[in-house]
Amino acid sequence: MLDDFLAVFGIINSRILLISVLLFFIGYALAPTAYYKKYKWLLAYPFFIIHLMEKHFKRDWPAPLIFLVILTLNSLSLYFNLLSGWIVFLPYFVIIYLGLNVGVIIYHTLEGKFFYLSLFNPVALIELPAAWISITMAIQFSLGRYIDTLPIISFMQYTVYFLQTIIPILVLAGIIETALIVYSRRYEKED
Repeated sequence: MLDDFLAVFGIINSRILLISVLLFFIGYALAPTAYYKKYKWLLAYPFFIIHLMEKHFKRDWPAPLIFLVILTLNSLSLYFNLLSGWIVFLPYFVIIYLGLNVGVIIYHTLEGKFFYLSLFNPVALIELPAAWISITMAIQFSLGRYIDTLPIISFMQYTVYFLQTIIPILVLAGIIETALIVYSRRYEKED
């Protein structure tokens, strides 16, 4: 089982992974400017998510439901990353836009405070590498059809890697995030 989890790391190209991380941070660094200058075409999706969460996500939900919602949303988002590999240049835009969306949501939620420091929380430290790996797989899938030096791996195999590696990472992140929400809820009730 551990071998299955680690298998993806044997096929990940480290240069493409670093490009994925760099592109994410380009999007993340652009977020305060997009937020401050109110570029509606860049802010539409993150504010849709913010509105959706504020309207429908209830902090008093039972922990299993909170976990299920978090896991479902994160899994769908990262699987979309992987699906973007079907179109050659789309993964590059998707990872920049993901960085921008995460940045806008954090900037809005924290009112601009601790913008970069907020990435050093336990959930982000787990979820972000999962996002980078999923987009790296998408880029590799996309380029693997055209560049001989990359391994030719079927989309189905990348989906297996996604299920064996990304989903367990997201489960761990979801457990931690749910625990933090439940703990903060108890702390708020005491005040």
